[in-house]
Amino acid sequence: MLNILSSIFGPHRAVSIYAFAKTKGLAILGGVAVIAVAAGLLLFSGDGKHEHEAFLTVPVLSATPINGDLKNGVIASVRLPDGSATSITATEAPIARSVGTTACVEKRVYVDSGEPRYRFKLPSNCGAS
Repeated sequence: MLNILSSIFGPHRAVSIYAFAKTKGLAILGGVAVIAVAAGLLLFSGDGKHEHEAFLTVPVLSATPINGDLKNGVIASVRLPDGSATSITATEAPIARSVGTTACVEKRVYVDSGEPRYRFKLPSNCGAS
């Protein structure tokens, strides 16, 4: 490699470039690779647009307060209308306190993939008063 650099840049400059590449080249190459991967993820990822589909009242299978206190939120397993179960987390105290034997859930569907996502909402959204 030193012979190739010497023929391009001259013998004195080739040694300096070679020494720099040996000491700092790997770090610079790693930084460039990280920037390229981050730029690729940013440019080629979907925009994540979603649409509201419905508010659902679903039965709660189990609910656990986060850090033992509902003011920190709740992690709950719910039974969806199609019969499957999913776990949903709410970190807002008013919503966490509203999760009992049933819960109000918003179903959102991503535009590109059609994949559903669920999140807890206040019971007033589901028609309960």
